[in-house]
Amino acid sequence: MDKEIKKRDIFTHFTPSEVKGSMINLIMKKILYLVTQSEFGGAQKYIADLASGLDESRYQVEIAVGEYKKEIQNGWLKQLENSGFKIRRLKHVFREVNPWHDFLSGFELFFLFLKTKPDIIHLNSSKVGSTGALIGWLYKMTRWPKTKFLKIIYTVHGFVFNEPLSVWRRIFYLWSERISGMFKNKIICVSERDKITGLNHKIANHKKFITIHNGIDLEKTDFLDKQNAKNFLLTKITDYGLSASSADRRIMNYDFIIGTIANFYTSKGLIYFIRAAKIVLQKIPNLIFIIIGEGALRNELEQEIKKLDLEKKFFLVGSLSNAFKYLKVFDIFCLPSVKEGFPYTLLEAMAAGLPIITTLVGGTPEIITDEVNGLIVPKEKPRQIARAIEKILNNPEMQKKLKKNNLEKIKQFSLEKMIESTVKVYDEK
Repeated sequence: MDKEIKKRDIFTHFTPSEVKGSMINLIMKKILYLVTQSEFGGAQKYIADLASGLDESRYQVEIAVGEYKKEIQNGWLKQLENSGFKIRRLKHVFREVNPWHDFLSGFELFFLFLKTKPDIIHLNSSKVGSTGALIGWLYKMTRWPKTKFLKIIYTVHGFVFNEPLSVWRRIFYLWSERISGMFKNKIICVSERDKITGLNHKIANHKKFITIHNGIDLEKTDFLDKQNAKNFLLTKITDYGLSASSADRRIMNYDFIIGTIANFYTSKGLIYFIRAAKIVLQKIPNLIFIIIGEGALRNELEQEIKKLDLEKKFFLVGSLSNAFKYLKVFDIFCLPSVKEGFPYTLLEAMAAGLPIITTLVGGTPEIITDEVNGLIVPKEKPRQIARAIEKILNNPEMQKKLKKNNLEKIKQFSLEKMIESTVKVYDEK
């Protein structure tokens, strides 16, 4: 059903005085979600889950996305468009600092707000989070009193100044967060750690902060069984450059597959995963390693694999739609990030019942308890990652314990709970 028709229909249930009076919270609100990148990741999944899970009789949703040229054919945006959501592509919003495009993006966002007339501007990711907050406030001031009740909400998916950056860039992003924090009505942190970080760095008044953990829908998180997932990944390894018979031997004749799902960003620490693989293989040679994902660092990662002579042991199989479906092919899931918010991939790996190794960053300790449902190691330490892999592989009882505890703990992180808590933020006066 057309969302504009729904918007008109809801008003037929109320008289004009009722609409303006005590029933104001039942009026449909228009939410405009903004995110810097079109490439699918945690922030994009967060938006897709919220947009799809909100009550259509109360919220009208549009989504604006930057770096539109990187959009994958038939990806998450196309799926949302096919479901009836309006998607707007932003031509001047980019992740990297670019003075010319950053200047033009301000005008682009201002005219976007004029055109869409949102009741709630919900910002995701640091770049558009800073620019969008300032331009949203200017839009609100210039259109007052029509925009009197406009809310500017920002979700932190891990502060960018925690990434491996040069000193000047870290300072730039820190002050961007502080300045833009003045114009935000609410700051949602996906982890308690991010909330503490925001308060410690004086990003905004403590009253603006709230922690809402990410959640997943367990009923819709359906996995391929191990054999079918293995057969599919066999075709991807063949595409990687091996002959079918060679690929067949690589993936079928093994003791364990260690893997992860991650975009190829510096913040994901994948270079340390590759180096850890080299260390582990010296003691346990009958293993292979797989990363599902894509990104600008592909060449760098491939060069590291070649340098360490791992071409027949370590495979980058590319980006896969609904990548979580293939998780059960892994015997251990490893997320070696140097910066995180509250990673969905860990939640999905938990739901798949996998032993997990992750680093002590962001909200990961709020998901994984060391030695209970996974192992936590320091970031940027490949030798520690290698030892954790060896520890799990050499301990079948630990494998069973981690699997059992993960299947139980994942119940704490439901999508329904995440949506309910976010709606309360939307409806706050």
